[in-house]
Amino acid sequence: MLTCMEMGWSGTWGPLLGFTSFFLAVHVAAILRVEPIYARAFKLSRGCAALILTLLGICALLGGWDHWPEAFLYRHEDGDWMRTGLLAVFGHLLADFAWMAVGKWKYGISPRKDLIIHHGLGVIGFGAALVLGIGYAFGLLTMITEVLPLTTGVNAWGKRIAVTRVVVVADRARLHVLAWLRLPLWISLLVLVTKTLIEGTEEGMFLAYLVAGFGLISLIALDIYWVQKCRAHVDFY
Repeated sequence: MLTCMEMGWSGTWGPLLGFTSFFLAVHVAAILRVEPIYARAFKLSRGCAALILTLLGICALLGGWDHWPEAFLYRHEDGDWMRTGLLAVFGHLLADFAWMAVGKWKYGISPRKDLIIHHGLGVIGFGAALVLGIGYAFGLLTMITEVLPLTTGVNAWGKRIAVTRVVVVADRARLHVLAWLRLPLWISLLVLVTKTLIEGTEEGMFLAYLVAGFGLISLIALDIYWVQKCRAHVDFY
């Protein structure tokens, strides 16, 4: 199995640079062409990116369905399209980090610590998957839940056009996504991961399942925190 480094620039680093540049361009376009207020522009650009990421998650769900008993954690063959999909997700995370740095440097807006933790978990987990050739489907599947930043984008658009009803509907939708999609998905995957750990993993897969388990526990904790923020009507920058 080829590792990320062995595949070379054209196989990994070139596409990764391209995806990072694309998502960074979406951030720039949002603030220059749509919304001059940084916090709202960031919501809008992340909402646009969420459409792409959610589609990738749905495709991974369908493409890796035969592996659901293994929590979608398995070794991938060379040339699997899901590697390119995961590179797109990784590029999105890097672009968000870069844009948060711009927000701090140019606009004096400190990035959310919870968002940094969330993205940091993704960089570590997805980076390991890309290097080892394991768990592309697992990583992409989590993107189904990117419908959450889509609701945040709708919230920002409602504020942009000054329609309170849109803002209220988006806020309610965000809470429903957290309660009825994200948390159930994380818990279901954690159950499958735990079951596999107890019954015994395929040779060489134990560490991957262990890391996935800790990652899912962290995501559950973050989502419980975000549910509390939603119920307290705290604005999501």
